Amino acid sequence: MGFRRLALMALFFFLTGCATGDRSMMTTHTYPHSHSFYDLRVSWETTGDRGSVTIDGTLKNQSYYYLSDPEITATLLDANGKIIGEGTFLFFPHQFSLDEIAPFTIRIPVKEGEVPKRIRFTYRYRLAEEGMSGSPRFNSFEATP
Repeated sequence: MGFRRLALMALFFFLTGCATGDRSMMTTHTYPHSHSFYDLRVSWETTGDRGSVTIDGTLKNQSYYYLSDPEITATLLDANGKIIGEGTFLFFPHQFSLDEIAPFTIRIPVKEGEVPKRIRFTYRYRLAEEGMSGSPRFNSFEATP
């Protein structure tokens, strides 16, 4: 009887150990800035140190079953709208399912004394069901750092 009880307990623990949620769909950090369009939601925070600006954030697919080859570009603009730096993040794996959230980090070098006043985000992706023959989807928006 003891062996059977031990075997059932071991089986129970092994099965419940696999019963967790998909960690890629969970986020433990809330970001102070966000922008949402019908297809994607971008959330981020910006930090600066000597000679660089770092943008940490998440990208969430909120419209299509699968996106492929997503990328996000951040362009730093000064008060006059002049570009002072740019960086791009390519997501891997290259396919997002519906409601999936993926983190990104973009580190952009800037010259001493240059302070970004605006960030222009541009994101691009393709629909997985269209393959490489489909046209890329994209959108851009400007926000404060």
